[in-house]
Amino acid sequence: MESEIWRVVTEKIGKLEGFKSEREMEAFLMNNPAIVGCWDPDSKDSMPCLIKEEVIIKGKERKTGRIDMMGIAKDEDGNYELRAFELKVGEIDVPAVEQLANYLEIWKKDDATRNQIERWILSLGLKGIDKTNIKNVVESPIGVLVGSKFMPEAIKRALELGIKGIRLARFRGGTKSEHEYYVIIENQIGNIVSGKKKFWSWGELIKTGLISTEDAFSISYGNDRLVGFPDRNYLDYNWIKIIMDESSRKVLLSKEAEIKEKARDNPNAGKWINKDFEALKRGEGLWLSHATALCYFAFGGPTASYWVPTPHWKHEKTGKFLGDLVQELHKKISKARP
Repeated sequence: MESEIWRVVTEKIGKLEGFKSEREMEAFLMNNPAIVGCWDPDSKDSMPCLIKEEVIIKGKERKTGRIDMMGIAKDEDGNYELRAFELKVGEIDVPAVEQLANYLEIWKKDDATRNQIERWILSLGLKGIDKTNIKNVVESPIGVLVGSKFMPEAIKRALELGIKGIRLARFRGGTKSEHEYYVIIENQIGNIVSGKKKFWSWGELIKTGLISTEDAFSISYGNDRLVGFPDRNYLDYNWIKIIMDESSRKVLLSKEAEIKEKARDNPNAGKWINKDFEALKRGEGLWLSHATALCYFAFGGPTASYWVPTPHWKHEKTGKFLGDLVQELHKKISKARP
């Protein structure tokens, strides 16, 4: 029988604390929109923050209010939804829930503000939102409370009203630096922070008849274009690899020095870019996100958000974007389940 000896050390590594003001919390979320899901590479902007702060609403009988932030995010099924955020530095109590519920009621009667938000959303150029469906997106926003502590009675009332909540606080590191912060964020009511992750593989797309192993995929920016094919050695992996065609491989290799120079200021790219160029020289596959990044460093686009690459790669055979094919895959899988 094997014996094990463990040494357990109890050590305080920091403390949890709230934000000093709602304005500080608002500024933090505006600079880190991915935390609340309001970030999407489908946006035309190079830094697609899908949040609008301090939206004034006006109802009848002189009722007014100010929604701290409104943002566009995707639900678990990949559909866009409008979210209305109410930020609180202290405890989230029943009055805070009622306040947000009241704002949502005023919203329904404020045609001018809804029209303003419609124009803002359309200006983002999000794939899947246009004049034919914008009113459906804007009509009934999801109310989201954000605070460091939720009272039990507030959670109960929010559930009754269909309002969701996020717990947001900071963790100040105590071992290395008093100025080092981490962020604690978790769903307190409902699901806002992140939906169920939906992974996919080339093999799943092939088995469902959406693509074949010989199909080409391209990524373009202006007149520049890269083309690649599914890596047959990684068909059943959730980490997706693509093999560049000979023309694209030569273009990237000819721009090696230029690409590395542009990537020098990107700390993440520095970890993989040399290995990827070695793989290119050997004709081996690249991770799809890395191939997207090389396009960005070589040509300037189509997006700097290369860690979500699927919306930017087009299936040459059908003209559909890879992100759309992945959504079709998940719909087929859902229908097939008993």
